[in-house]
Amino acid sequence: MLKPLFAYFTDIHGNLDALQAVIDDATRMGISRFISGGDMIGIGPFTNEVLERLYNLPSIKMVTGNHDESILALKYGLPHPKSHWHAKQHHQWIADQLTDTYAHILSTLPRELIFEEEGFRFLITHYPYKQGKKESSISEDPFMPIVSKPDSLAMKELFKGLFTYDFIGFGHHHILHDFKVNQTLLVNPGALGCNKVAEARYAIIYIEDEKELKIEFKSVAYDQTNLFKTYRELEVPDGPFLIRAFHG
Repeated sequence: MLKPLFAYFTDIHGNLDALQAVIDDATRMGISRFISGGDMIGIGPFTNEVLERLYNLPSIKMVTGNHDESILALKYGLPHPKSHWHAKQHHQWIADQLTDTYAHILSTLPRELIFEEEGFRFLITHYPYKQGKKESSISEDPFMPIVSKPDSLAMKELFKGLFTYDFIGFGHHHILHDFKVNQTLLVNPGALGCNKVAEARYAIIYIEDEKELKIEFKSVAYDQTNLFKTYRELEVPDGPFLIRAFHG
């Protein structure tokens, strides 16, 4: 028997329509708990709208990602990461849209979630951190470089020292990751809000017969008309490039 625990998604990137499609799909399946692996904002045009929708869910836990923290740095006049120089103008535009209320709430979110449920240990993080950099500011580029071609060996090295957990949910790299190293499930359902096709991705985490975790990966079709219209109407910096690069 499968018992659903929660829906897990990551990298919404300001795409309200994709987020709503996932919430509707999960709700139809009786899911009421949601966990986000970071990068709720940045790229897409719906900054405050996405955060409002998330904060109004009956049960939501979130961690911050590199875009969230880079935008907050500009919002609060702090150094922006040099590695994100190409996105600084866009991040500044997002920071200017971000309300003080949602900026404050976003700034209080952790970088990691660690919890235990039904005897299983869970870790949620946007991506692993460089040695000794977990507490460093975003301007110091604390995240490990993305593994461009992930496989089991690369994941074993990337998440070294973290295999005391039964489940590690992460994001950052926009493609799906589904690995089991030792007894640890490494799960990245792929970016919810950035996909070459009009489908929003997420995962449902189940317990089977009270003794094993099971993952169901889902892709939900949604209409991109409003997304593309809002990019144009708000004159999002680099909008045409962002649409080509992140939405097909």
